[in-house]
Amino acid sequence: MTTLTLDSTNQTLATAGIKLRLSHKGLAAVSKVAMFAKALEYCQKNTQARDDVISILAHYKDQPEMVFVEQAPKGQPMLDAPPAQNNMDSPPPKQQRSVAQSKPVQQSTVNESAPARTVAHPNAPEAEHQQPAGGQQPDSEKRNFVGHHVYGKQSALYFAYDETRGGDATIAVDGAMSVATRQYNWNQKLRIQITRSDLPSVAAVMFGLLPKVELSNYGADNTKRLLIANQGKNYFLNMSAKDHHQIAVPISAGDVFEIRALFLAQLMKNRPEIGVEGVLTNLKCHAAMLKQA
Repeated sequence: MTTLTLDSTNQTLATAGIKLRLSHKGLAAVSKVAMFAKALEYCQKNTQARDDVISILAHYKDQPEMVFVEQAPKGQPMLDAPPAQNNMDSPPPKQQRSVAQSKPVQQSTVNESAPARTVAHPNAPEAEHQQPAGGQQPDSEKRNFVGHHVYGKQSALYFAYDETRGGDATIAVDGAMSVATRQYNWNQKLRIQITRSDLPSVAAVMFGLLPKVELSNYGADNTKRLLIANQGKNYFLNMSAKDHHQIAVPISAGDVFEIRALFLAQLMKNRPEIGVEGVLTNLKCHAAMLKQA
């Protein structure tokens, strides 16, 4: 992988017509975002890639020491804004209305011809997680949201980084029903935040170490349920809760690859001292114990 330099990166931004520039500190931060280098490579010729670059940079709009506008006074916030809604992997943000009026169902439109991607998304919504039984609720503070969409005919899923109130890294799963062709009602999504104690079991299934996992008694009323099963060529996920439509979505091998990476990253955050090999070894031992139960 080619190492990004400050001069070449800012020159590419200028050539692509993007007014934003990076400092050394900013370059170090965005270089950690998996999609940034690839999006930067194609942003001069591909509109979607250009939007992706702007969206990633927009996350640092309040940190002018990292990202700033070309020839703008020091400390001035950036002017470029990310696209209102594109194919990046985040449910649509909630919009605030200044006047009272009837609210139509908010829908997100997706382009099924474009593959789902895993990126840090500045427009991801604030967390609204319900507390699982015996679990913890997340902080209300803003975080860097990273996730991956999976689209089905009748419903869609969004796997995302999340954090409990106690500071444990975990994964939240959102499910939304289809309201029209390629449109999903994220305003009435079903969300399950996986507890830290259940995270290894779900990860073991995603890594093919266990055939399936079923989580139950989640949510304030203990009616939320999540089932993930390995069916060989693909995975199958089913979510349900009281007074909510059942969500069932097949997950392709390509999507499983992206989701697996999310789980591994969160497990490593909880035990960074043992490294990736230590986490994977621990995961195999965990699965072996569950098979003997």
